[in-house]
Amino acid sequence: MMERAIKMTGLKMFRSIRVRLLVTVSFLVSFSAFALPKEIEIDRLLLGVETSVSEQQWDKANTRLIAVKALDDELPAAFYYYRGKVSIELNDNQSAKEALEYYLEQEGREGEFYRASLELLNEIEESEVIQKTERTRQSMSSQLVIEDSEHKKYIQKLKSLYLVDQGRDALELHINTLLSNHRYIPGRYRDTRKWLGSKYQIQVRGGDVSILEKRANKEGGYSLNQDSISVYGVNPYLKTQCDIVGDQCWVNHPETGQQWLELEYDSDAVSSVAEAFSHLIRYMQGG
Repeated sequence: MMERAIKMTGLKMFRSIRVRLLVTVSFLVSFSAFALPKEIEIDRLLLGVETSVSEQQWDKANTRLIAVKALDDELPAAFYYYRGKVSIELNDNQSAKEALEYYLEQEGREGEFYRASLELLNEIEESEVIQKTERTRQSMSSQLVIEDSEHKKYIQKLKSLYLVDQGRDALELHINTLLSNHRYIPGRYRDTRKWLGSKYQIQVRGGDVSILEKRANKEGGYSLNQDSISVYGVNPYLKTQCDIVGDQCWVNHPETGQQWLELEYDSDAVSSVAEAFSHLIRYMQGG
């Protein structure tokens, strides 16, 4: 009995020593990592990122990239390459594009990941074209039909948003806001600070909607065009169309069905403009 008690006591002491040893080792490993100079710790983490990427462990790579970013604002160029590659796998093309473009700006053609970065940017571009095509297909395949209850809720929401009493005023303000925010700017690299393309502004007058188009020309000036449509007798459900090559969309004219309001390539935005116009026409028709 005494011998068994001694064995049990020895076993407990061994387990206790083992636990303390494991805790100590864990602490030392943790301490050594935090005790590293910042630059070396960044290199250590980036090496882990490289390993995680090679093993396609994207969440793990992302966690390590976040840890690297938390250490400093001035990071090795490789960080931005890996940030771009991992962001693509996490379906964040915008962050990926920004990171890869920054890498290329910093490293130029001599960068270690120059070719790989270009290939990833091409991959992003192809993915965006596919997404745009699908959004356009879905937008074109469905025709907007507005129920009475939806129509009233839509107008009430806009009246609250723009702090006006009249539904007509709210719709006019909303359409002009959409037209301003989603105007078409020609060119691959667009600077929204520069006035290019067309600007539209609508004004409701009686039973007519007046549309003023201010279009920039190559000489730096502009031309003014004014159109007016009567809402009576027209189909309130406007159609839209988009052109991938031209990177632009249109709301079609409610009377002729031809291209009318030229906007940026964004199927959701052009659908929002068409929807707002449909509500306006219905409202003016007494609906």
